[in-house]
Amino acid sequence: MSAIESMRNFYMRYPTISLLAFILLLNTCICATASGQREFGFSMPEGSKKVEIEFEEYNNLIVIPITINRFLTLKFIVDTGVETAILTEKLFADILDAQYIRELKIAGPGVEDSVEVYVANRMTFYLPGGLVGKNMNLLVLKEDYLKLSENMGDEIYGIIGYDIFSRFVVEINYESKKLILHNPKTYKPKRRFTSVPITIVNSKPFLSTSISQKEETNSLDIMVDTGASHAALLDFSSSASAEKYLPSNKIVTRLGTGIGGEISGYLSRLDNLSIAEFSFDSVLFSAPFEGLYNKSIKRGSQYGTIGGELLRRFNVIIDYRHGKMYLEKSNSYGDAFEHDMSGLTLNAKGENLDTLEVVEIKEPSPAYDAGLRKGDIIIRINSRNLRNSKLSEIVAMLRKREGMRVKCRFLRNGQVITKMFHLKRMI
Repeated sequence: MSAIESMRNFYMRYPTISLLAFILLLNTCICATASGQREFGFSMPEGSKKVEIEFEEYNNLIVIPITINRFLTLKFIVDTGVETAILTEKLFADILDAQYIRELKIAGPGVEDSVEVYVANRMTFYLPGGLVGKNMNLLVLKEDYLKLSENMGDEIYGIIGYDIFSRFVVEINYESKKLILHNPKTYKPKRRFTSVPITIVNSKPFLSTSISQKEETNSLDIMVDTGASHAALLDFSSSASAEKYLPSNKIVTRLGTGIGGEISGYLSRLDNLSIAEFSFDSVLFSAPFEGLYNKSIKRGSQYGTIGGELLRRFNVIIDYRHGKMYLEKSNSYGDAFEHDMSGLTLNAKGENLDTLEVVEIKEPSPAYDAGLRKGDIIIRINSRNLRNSKLSEIVAMLRKREGMRVKCRFLRNGQVITKMFHLKRMI
């Protein structure tokens, strides 16, 4: 059977993969092993000062196409929290005839204590604009707990981070949806941007933040995580003093998915979070239950992270080599921080990812009180479905405005049911 036939059979047999807007807590200590070979890592076309890559945004996450070994093009999340590139679906590695040099067990966030991965080497990655990564390492998950595609509503099977950030000055323009990779030898900082010092620890960028809660202000060094869709996360298990940040007004919810499965915890608000001259009030933050985050292989994240929901309020430039991050306010800077107001957790299902299913429902909540239940198949929700809208657009609609009327038509046990409810802010 040809590789193309194998891929076609795969798409027919498997309803692809998923993740909810939150963390992709991945990292490992594997170094690029290009023994006996002169070139490894990404390089620009000769004479280039920068390369622009258009990206897609899903729940505040940056997604770009990567071609592996000139044969297979897949969508990858760009994640500062990942040291070695990840492939979540082993079948693609089989199609690529990947050669494994070892098998590892790694700890990861979620309900599983550890997951097994294979290590493939001597892979070649091709990015748009003529960027080539030679002799790359690739971690292949033996079993996929992330399930990226179902929760993001598109076929996304990979994660990449340090391989890009260590080689280039990376500019992220959330407004124009462009990832601009600058040659660090020729890059000059833009004067209109505010310079913020960062420290690279275990291949990840950290910055100093000021956090105010209950009339007390503290400084915390937390990780900048482009692979997390939340605004902020605080890991209470890392510090006994961190418990003071959790107010009485909080909800228990599913925060996201790590390589070990689902991560649950609290969602609440900080009075204020500041970075340099930039200040945000009433910031949503996640607080995983103890033990679900501190075993993350995004090791060294200490007190927590800031993610895409906060980063998208800026145009961001990250310069690992000089320990700098540059920030400029975007048009989203003043947006309020909002969470889902329906109570629904929705996934994309089916061979074509065009079936919208309720995979979790909070009770009480507007949707639950109206009669929706886990397992219901959404036909239309305010005239939207996965044939005319992206999953991320539907999710954004359900956190848009308190009091908005929602008409939901769904299928349960072969019966078509229509219910209506109004969005209500729950946190």
